[in-house]
This record gives sequence, C-alpha cells and structure tokens, in this order.
Amino acid sequence: MPELLNLESFRFRISEISTMTGVSTRQLRYWEQKGYIHPMTRTDQQKARMYDFHTFVAVRIMKVFLDEGYRLPSAAEKMTSFLADINVFRDFVKQAFRGIEIVDGQPAVDMGSFDKAGKQILYGINDNGHIRYIVKDKKKDQQ
Repeated sequence: MPELLNLESFRFRISEISTMTGVSTRQLRYWEQKGYIHPMTRTDQQKARMYDFHTFVAVRIMKVFLDEGYRLPSAAEKMTSFLADINVFRDFVKQAFRGIEIVDGQPAVDMGSFDKAGKQILYGINDNGHIRYIVKDKKKDQQ
C-alpha cells in the first residue's frame, strides 16, 4: 500500500515547535545544547533552525513526562524508550496491515496470513471499544 501521508516530509521552525508543544524556544535551545534534540542539517543558505516530525514527537513526549514531574534527564530517557516502542509498533503495523475488509458485517483490519501455509487470515475487529480477533479461511479469489 503506498504511503498516503509521508510524515518525514514535515518541517517545522523552532517557533512552530514551541507553539505546538508549549515548550519555549529557550528550552528547545537548551535541550539542543544537552543533546536531547537535534535540528535538521540545512543545505540552503538559511540559518533558521528547522526540525523534522520525529523531533516534534520527541519534544511533545518529553513535555508530557516533564509535566508529570520527571526531571529533564529522566524525561529524555523515558522519551527515548517510548520512541523505541513506537518504532517497533510502527514497523509491525507497516508489515502486518493489509487493508480493511468487511467481515461478518463489520469493518475488520486484515493483518495478513495466520498460518504458515497462507490459507487463513487474521482479522482484528473493534466491537464497540472491545478489540477481538478472528481467523477466517482465505477466499478463493484471495489465493
């Protein structure tokens, strides 16, 4: 499935990151000095700091941990761990997600083959806030 939204192409100025996260530009510069975040490398003549989407998410997560009472080094450590978990989840979804289908009258997430032979498909269904999984035999037209 083609990527419909390439988050890697998002670019933000320091003032935009500040506005979106509630972290002052002064704090952002301090976090840079400490090595917790990094601006993008500019290839043009502009001097303004630019950040990618990954850094925006990192700043947002660190802010949440700081607001919960963690000190900056601990918040940065927790952010790094949290981002690692997000990356594992994202990679899993990118590989497992095959599309949305109607199964038993409900929208279902096709998570690919359930068995090694590829004759069964695992579906995830959100049933009024309760996630359940079902396995169905592959239809003739899917084989």
